[in-house]
Amino acid sequence: MTATSERRGEVRPLGPADADRYCNHLMRLDADARRMRFFEDVSEFHVLFHAGAALSDGRPVLSYLEDGEIRGACELLEIDRVNHLAEAAFSVEAEWRCQGIGGLLMAAMIAEARRLGVRRIEMSCLRSNLPMQALAARFTSDLRQIGETALAVLDNSPEPSAA
Repeated sequence: MTATSERRGEVRPLGPADADRYCNHLMRLDADARRMRFFEDVSEFHVLFHAGAALSDGRPVLSYLEDGEIRGACELLEIDRVNHLAEAAFSVEAEWRCQGIGGLLMAAMIAEARRLGVRRIEMSCLRSNLPMQALAARFTSDLRQIGETALAVLDNSPEPSAA
């Protein structure tokens, strides 16, 4: 896929019936991308288990689908219901990066989080994951370096209504 290709895909939520396709997407991540996504080298069993769990525990998982294949995804995991806090995690296959897919997923994830009442979204990535930090910087200025980790915090509070 080249940078000049026109996107033909769509962003849509995944459900339990999509577990195989989601697993296939995560398995297509190269070793470096898988390490960036999971913060460590993980086994194929871990990926299989994660995909099934993510789609069966009720967390929103948004995908970028093209020609029936998931090429990118974003999970939104509620981590503190009382404080309306969730964590987001992204994955985009190597040959599909730099196509605007991350931005599409980010915008859809922010909208879904707002719909769910999530007021604060945190995204952690390895400090070496510069593309994820660049994506996050398009949506927030709250970027923090903590050891080997970078943390982006998005304030997702409802927009004040015009009086």
